[in-house]
Amino acid sequence: MSTNVKNTYPEPKEALYRIQRALAGHVSYLAACETNKTFSEYILYEPILRILMMRGFSVQCEYICPGIAKRGRRGDYKKLDFEANRRRVRFAMEVKWPRDGKRVLDARKDHKKLVAFKRRYTSAQTFLCLFGRYDHLKRIEIVPNQFVEYLDPIYALFRRTQFGCRIFELKTPNIRLSSYGSSVTPPTGQVARRPPAG
Repeated sequence: MSTNVKNTYPEPKEALYRIQRALAGHVSYLAACETNKTFSEYILYEPILRILMMRGFSVQCEYICPGIAKRGRRGDYKKLDFEANRRRVRFAMEVKWPRDGKRVLDARKDHKKLVAFKRRYTSAQTFLCLFGRYDHLKRIEIVPNQFVEYLDPIYALFRRTQFGCRIFELKTPNIRLSSYGSSVTPPTGQVARRPPAG
């Protein structure tokens, strides 16, 4: 007997879960096409944008961060990678592809922007999306210690390519913008299997 009921999470968790799956598969496909030399975090933007729009979000890329003034007349405004809005669900997200060989990710600038967004829109959520190779991503340390893992990691573990995506949420949005904690090693996780919706 077939059913049309979809097993989904509430938003924004469903959209972010789909982003994790899409990024791991998308980059694995590009690696199979031998385009590895052109890899950067910018190739992640189109899949993220498509999924958010498909899920009914209004999306702005390079969103001017509220509450942070630009430096001087010629300076640029600080910008967030994504701002998404769908009815009562709103969030901002920064996207990072940590380079291999670096065990510590300096996310202080991202943290400052996410805190500023959260202060302006207190009911919104704020996320840090990390993408990279499995053996590197599972051990990454984040500075400052102000993020908590929002979803189980998703890893596409093939023989020659092993990429994954982890999404963290800002943990303490009320701390001062100039205050940063020490590094922390987030949970390493396993190859994620989606639990049934409760």
